[in-house]
Parts: sequence; C-alpha cells; structure tokens
Amino acid sequence: MDINRKPRKILVPIFNRAHYGRLKPVMEAIKCHPLLELQTMIGISAAHGSFWNNIRHSHPWSWAKSFPWYIRARLLNLASFFKPDIVLKNNFLARSIMEEGFSINSNIPFFLDGGTSGTMAKSVGFGLVRIVDELKKLKPDIIFVNADRFEMMAVAIAASYLNIPVAHNEAGDISGSIDESVRHAITKLAHIHFTTTEKSRNRVIQMGENKDFVFNVGSPAIDAVKNLGGKTRLETFPELDIKKPYLLVLVHPVTTESSENNYSMIKNVILALEELRMPVIFLGSNIDAGSADLARIIRKLRRERPNFMHLAKNLPPEDFYRALANTACAVGNSSSFIREGAYFGTPAVLVGSRQQNRERAENVIEVRPIGSEIKNKIAEQLNHGRYAPSNIFGDGGASKRITEILAEVEPPIQKQFHDK
Repeated sequence: MDINRKPRKILVPIFNRAHYGRLKPVMEAIKCHPLLELQTMIGISAAHGSFWNNIRHSHPWSWAKSFPWYIRARLLNLASFFKPDIVLKNNFLARSIMEEGFSINSNIPFFLDGGTSGTMAKSVGFGLVRIVDELKKLKPDIIFVNADRFEMMAVAIAASYLNIPVAHNEAGDISGSIDESVRHAITKLAHIHFTTTEKSRNRVIQMGENKDFVFNVGSPAIDAVKNLGGKTRLETFPELDIKKPYLLVLVHPVTTESSENNYSMIKNVILALEELRMPVIFLGSNIDAGSADLARIIRKLRRERPNFMHLAKNLPPEDFYRALANTACAVGNSSSFIREGAYFGTPAVLVGSRQQNRERAENVIEVRPIGSEIKNKIAEQLNHGRYAPSNIFGDGGASKRITEILAEVEPPIQKQFHDK
C-alpha cells in the first residue's frame, strides 16, 4: 500500500432511505481509509430543478394538494442563492446524512411526482442530464453504485459514457419485478463487482464478467446492523414498547404487475392485520410505479387511525433496524426482511412475487396475497418465534473488504466479454 499516493475519490450516490441505511458503513470506512476520499451525491425532488418540466411531467394524485408544495420548492430554490444549504436542510434524506457527519458534494433534482412507470422512466432521463454535469465537476475516480434501483441505472449510464469506473454493490442477486433487470443491466455497465454470496458471484461471472474483478464480500447491510444499539423504544414511536410483541409491515409495489394486483395485495395485508389486531408499525412504500395506489390506502388508514396501528412514511435507518430486530414478525415484501432479517433471525412473511427468487435463510416463508392465507402464515410465524441468526449474507466485515479493494483495484475501462 502506497500511503504517499493521492487518495482515490470514491463517489457514493444515495437516492433513497434504504440505500443510506445499508451503505452508511461503507461511507464511514471510505472516510477512514488513508487512500480513499469520500464524495456523496443525493437525489431530491425534480421540483427543485426545472419547475415547469416538473409540472408538465409529474402525475401527482392531487394537483390541488401538490401544487402548493411545488411553489414552496420553487421558493426554496430562490432562497438557496442566499442560503445554499436551505434545500438540503428541508430534505429528510439529506438532513439525516448531514446530521451524521457526512458532507454532501452534489444534489440532483431527480424524482418526478406520481409513482408511475412513466414518471420512473422520465426521472431517469431528466436525472441523467444533471448527473453528467455533476460528474464532470466532481471528477470521481470510482463510482460506487448500489443494487437495483432505477436511479442507479441513470448514474451507471452517465459514468460509463464518461469513462469513470463503476463499482457495483450487491451484483448478481435475483429477485423479481423490474429491479432484477436493472441490477443485471448495471452489472454489464460496471467494472468492479461486489456480491453478497458465492451464488451471486457465479451469476456475475456467468454474465461474461471478468472473474478477477468479481468479489464476494458479503452485504454492507449486515455491517450496519451488527453493532446496533439496544434501545428499548423507537424515537419515532415513543409510545410503543418494543419489548412487547408487534408486527412490522412494509409493502412495496410490484412494478411488473397491474395496479389492480398491487391494490388488492395491500388491501389483503390490511385485512389480515385487522383480524389479528396486534400492535403494528406500518411504513410507507418506496416511490416505484404503483406506489400511488398504495399511498391511497395509507391515507385512508391515517384518517381512520385504528388504535393498534402506528404509521410512518419514513424511519431513520437505525430505528428501522431496531424495529426489524425486535418485531414478532415482519410482513410484506421488503428485501430487508430477507437480508437483515436473516442476521437477526426475525420471522418474516413475504407477500406476493416481489422477492420470489432471492436466496434466503430459514426465517422467511412466502404466501400468496390473499387475506386469510396471510393471516394464517403470520400466525404460523408467531407460533414459531425467533429463528437462529444466519450469516448467509455476510459476517459484518463487508465494508472493510470493499474499501481495501477500492483502494487497490485497477480495472480496465474497456470491458470485454469473458466466456465461461
């Protein structure tokens, strides 16, 4: 290791809450490494960029309620000429990152409002233009992109055309929905591949990637939860005693299924919860296509507010992990129930097809999105209780391995297909 070498600039794009929770250990390890320099990029609402493009291309569920927010975003943009950090301080994700000691080097107006397949695709297009400009300013040596999100597709495309090496975290996993296609597309754009399991490493090699640049390091998500503090309450729900049994519910839309199927899925989950009537932490979904249908249900729940339901749009990462570690059963279709849930030994009921092909430990059982079946599987997991913790996705040392590789690896910028 040449300690006199100029540190490599590693750009970590963080565009959603889940990625930040999982990549925080990698960001900390990069900051502490003598041969690496951390850069961060975040994605924010497109309303903070081109105001009229945002109005033209967004599809909010209610223009009457959204338009005042757009006006407020525009006013914040104008105020940013005098107070440059004002937009970031009014953004949940950016505020969380800065409060934990990280600097934000770039912010990209990215997300169009609406939660449809069209707004997802258009967000990639609009965001790509801004990402290219920002990469030219930041001049990173390597860009570390995570997993399978449509936002990361835009980053990987921009980096590839600018001849910036892409390091891809959680490559080779298989799941369901459009996310799996995006993950594999990023693999073909990436130069360095980090996988969570040996099976995933073999898949990346099977896709024609050079095995010398495919590294099975485990998941940084396990690093994030390994040293989790043991608070007995969640800051978001101080009234909820997490020593007592409760359910954690997180349902994301399945982008390759119809609105009717997504709507039916969430309705049937709620039907099962109403019959069980246990304390429930119910979290808002991501913003993928179909999220508008799920949001309608959440708004209805907020109005009715059953006394056993505790609702939140977002949880800080550590609060989410505490909730997952201590829940009697996790219900829905989040990959966290599989990955971090395995490490905790948390009983989980996966509803529907969104995670149908992922590797998993014994803590997970699957169910069709039918109310009575969901209820029965939750009851089955409650009767079983906690599972033995599993290290299937890593031992908590992924971040150290990743940073050591990033400091030394020299991938060729011109990729070649390697026949297996």
